[in-house]
Amino acid sequence: MFYPKIIYENLPYAYFLVCAYLLAFYDTWPVFVSAGLFYCAGCITLVTRSGYRRLDRRKDTEKNPIKKNNLPEWLYEYLPYGYFAVAMVIVLKTTLPALQFLAFCLMIMALRNLLFRKNNRRKPKSLF
Repeated sequence: MFYPKIIYENLPYAYFLVCAYLLAFYDTWPVFVSAGLFYCAGCITLVTRSGYRRLDRRKDTEKNPIKKNNLPEWLYEYLPYGYFAVAMVIVLKTTLPALQFLAFCLMIMALRNLLFRKNNRRKPKSLF
């Protein structure tokens, strides 16, 4: 089944919008579970696409035993989305200024990681 490009490219963001709508206007456990499933579907879609579209394929770790980070690959890929999810739950469910500041910091970290990741996974500009 093929979708038009405009629908295919924006589908994960539609999942995030449905998740935000459910969290903003409803307050029951089944809705929280549904919102979590929509959020997970959007995250999985974005991470899978990023993996297929990478231009900077990671080198095999067996040939290069020195690792820059000690995180498993799957945790590394989903960590910014986890930061953002925790931040949104804190913002929506608390009124303490310290916790809201923590949520703001988590959002900044998630955005920073995603922007750096997008920038580092593109093909470098060539002179020709």
